[in-house]
Amino acid sequence: MYIAVNERLSPEAGLIEIIPQRLKRYFYNIDLSDAEDVRFITGKPLSLRYPDGVYYICAGGVLTKAAHNAVNVNERHIDELIERLTGSSIYAVKEQIKNGYITIEGGHRAGIAGTAVTDNGCVEFIKNISAVSIRLAHEVPGAANGLLPYMLPARSMLLVSPPGCGKTTMLRDLARGLSYKGLTVAIADERCELAAMHNGRSAFDLGCRSAVLDNCPKHEAMMMLLRSMSPDVIVTDEIGTHKDAEAIRTIMNSGVAVIASVHGRDAHQLTGRRNISELMQMFDTIVTLSHRLGAGTIEDISENA
Repeated sequence: MYIAVNERLSPEAGLIEIIPQRLKRYFYNIDLSDAEDVRFITGKPLSLRYPDGVYYICAGGVLTKAAHNAVNVNERHIDELIERLTGSSIYAVKEQIKNGYITIEGGHRAGIAGTAVTDNGCVEFIKNISAVSIRLAHEVPGAANGLLPYMLPARSMLLVSPPGCGKTTMLRDLARGLSYKGLTVAIADERCELAAMHNGRSAFDLGCRSAVLDNCPKHEAMMMLLRSMSPDVIVTDEIGTHKDAEAIRTIMNSGVAVIASVHGRDAHQLTGRRNISELMQMFDTIVTLSHRLGAGTIEDISENA
């Protein structure tokens, strides 16, 4: 269990250190503050995605829209990247790898693709990794200001959007804003990216009354936080399982608010997902986000009576 403090790391903390040595020199003059992801695919150009589109890195270390001028990624780059991502110990992050990602310092998440090794229909590992997409974590103070009025006093909110539309960034800012308003906030951070704790310090400003329990299945983390931290609000990311739903139902019935996110196009699409549709009426507010005007675009806010 960690108490989040206001000593923050650079937004790019942990990223440059894991870039393969043969590619690192291309990043020194590139501004990553607004970058959304960096993508390494064997035999393909090294690319970055920004709010205004995809760019490629030239041999001169500058960005271009022309893929044919870009530096290509090879197998050695991927092998070194995986070695750096795992700290030379794949076993230590085996559970993350089987889920298709590795979380690194700063809250950045490295998604991986390759050949799945299965046992009785369940993925046990991913080998022959051929692609790594590092999704960069950012904090945007004030991003959730438009949602805070719906949260006071402590109320429950569900954020809905496809991947890459700012759900996690909005959750961080809601936690920060509510904490500075005097509410006791508890964060269940299963994938270690919402709070991005490192040596007891968060990479983000989560407010002065926020406690974090990370690297723990979210349904267990939420229940532990309910029992141990006397929260007004519990915050968690990407719910979806039956166990998540049961934990959230128990927490709300205990009088504690929940702020959570879920993948989906909009609230209507969620009605076809049993675990989520049963919960939807328990949330006071459902917010739909998109990338239409950039990550975190608020498309709809609906309140349950």
